[in-house]
Amino acid sequence: MSGDYRAQLRRRLVESQVPEQLHEGLTEYIVARRPMGHFLTSVVSNDLREACARADGTVRNHLADIVFFLYNYAPGNSWGTPELVAAWLSNESIPREIYE
Repeated sequence: MSGDYRAQLRRRLVESQVPEQLHEGLTEYIVARRPMGHFLTSVVSNDLREACARADGTVRNHLADIVFFLYNYAPGNSWGTPELVAAWLSNESIPREIYE
């Protein structure tokens, strides 16, 4: 995975107003299929109840921004249901770099 793709994702995270403390987790989830913490896992699994329960005051106010980023810049098969997340994490192939 190229550093260019990581850099692009980080730019898109900033543009989407996703809090900086979430950038590494989301970027590495997408480019390296690295598991995330409970909060981000609940967001990418589309579990709003769990995401709200696990969010701190800062990130709770940015749930829509995180979903905006995922919708526009994350591979469609990497998020949306617990099954998609499990499949993404268990796939050993290198994810395709997607540039707009």
